[in-house]
Amino acid sequence: MMKLKKGEKGFTLIELLVGLSIAAFVVGAASMTTVTMMRLTPQNNDWAVALSQVQNTGFWVSRDVLMSQSVTVGTGEPTFLTLTIPQITPPDKTIVYEFEDMPDGLKRLMRDDQTAGQEMLVAECISTDNNDTTASYDTDSRTLTLTVTATSGDVSVTRIYEAAQRVPASP
Repeated sequence: MMKLKKGEKGFTLIELLVGLSIAAFVVGAASMTTVTMMRLTPQNNDWAVALSQVQNTGFWVSRDVLMSQSVTVGTGEPTFLTLTIPQITPPDKTIVYEFEDMPDGLKRLMRDDQTAGQEMLVAECISTDNNDTTASYDTDSRTLTLTVTATSGDVSVTRIYEAAQRVPASP
């Protein structure tokens, strides 16, 4: 048996209970944080995917509209938008944005440079249901208003872009 020397003391029962309760609180808070992070990570990933698809669409369409001389909004699928961009030497460049079906019911937005014969993927996961993705062109202000919705998993992201033409209208 171990004897305490003069002036040495051990822990009391109350000190042990207080220490254990503090440790239990810290472990409980850490485990709740871990569980929450495990649940939110897939949702955050879906949000990041949908946002990047919407931003890609806004970037490419806005960029092409700024340089275009004429803008024609498609009347349906697959053609969404047709732009004519003047070139220094003829012929002028024609850019067509078209939707392609994806297996999950969403769409891919493709950018087809018909003059150069180059096609590229602009965005995936674009939702066209219920007019989620629309374009309208105001001939007076020469401004295209683009509403884009992308869906990934259970998350949908919608953004509205406006792009005005810089190139003068053709006579």
